[in-house]
Amino acid sequence: MNEILNNYLHSFLHPWQTQELLRSKRAYNVEVENSGQLELVERREEKQFSEDVGVTFEQSLIVSWLFVIFNAVYSLIGMFMGLHLFESFSVPNTLISYSQSLLGFTSIFFLVLKVVFFPLVFWLYGKFWVNIIKVFAGLFEKEGDAEKIGLDIVSQAFTTHTLLVIPIIGLLLHRVANLVYIFGGLRKNLGFSVMQATLVILCPLFLILFSFFLMTISIGMMLTGF
Repeated sequence: MNEILNNYLHSFLHPWQTQELLRSKRAYNVEVENSGQLELVERREEKQFSEDVGVTFEQSLIVSWLFVIFNAVYSLIGMFMGLHLFESFSVPNTLISYSQSLLGFTSIFFLVLKVVFFPLVFWLYGKFWVNIIKVFAGLFEKEGDAEKIGLDIVSQAFTTHTLLVIPIIGLLLHRVANLVYIFGGLRKNLGFSVMQATLVILCPLFLILFSFFLMTISIGMMLTGF
C-alpha cells in the first residue's frame, strides 16, 4: 500500500514526467518484442524503467477514494460546527429552525451518498474519458493500444484527488487540475498536438451543446405539431 501511495503522489507531483516515462516504457517494450535480439534484452537494465511507473486505474480509484473520505470527514465536521453555531442564534421550535435541521440532514445524506457511490462515479467518468481518447486517437491515427494508453492517462490524471485535502477550494482545484492533467497526458503520453489535445478536452462541452441542440429541436417539433 505504501508503494501504491508513493506512486500515486509521484504521479500527482510529477505528472508530465510520469506520462513521458509511460510512453518511453511502452515504446521500449514494443522495440524489444519486435526485434527479438538478445542485445536489446541485455540493455533493459540500462533503460532503468521501473516495473511500476505511475498507478493503475484500480490503484488510482482506491487512493482517490481515501482522499474523498478524508474530504467528507472534515466537511462533516464543518457542517456540524455550522449547525451548532446556527442553533445557538436561532429560536427553537420555529419554521426557520426546522428548515435548518432539514437542510443539515439533507446535506449529510448527500455527502454520505457521494462517498458510497464514488467508485461507481469514478469508473463511469474514467471510462467516459477513455472512450473519448480512444476515438480521437483513432481519428488522428496514433499508434498503439489507444484504450490502454487512455486508461494510463486518465489514471494518472485522477491523482488530482489529492487536492481534496485543501479545505473549501479543494474540489474546484481538483476539477480544474484534472482537465489540465488529462491535457498534459495527451501531449506527453499520446503525442497529441496542442490543437488536438484541446479538441479532446472540449469534446464533453461539444457533446453537451449538441444534446441541448437536439433537445431544443425536439421540443420545437413537438410544439409546432411535427
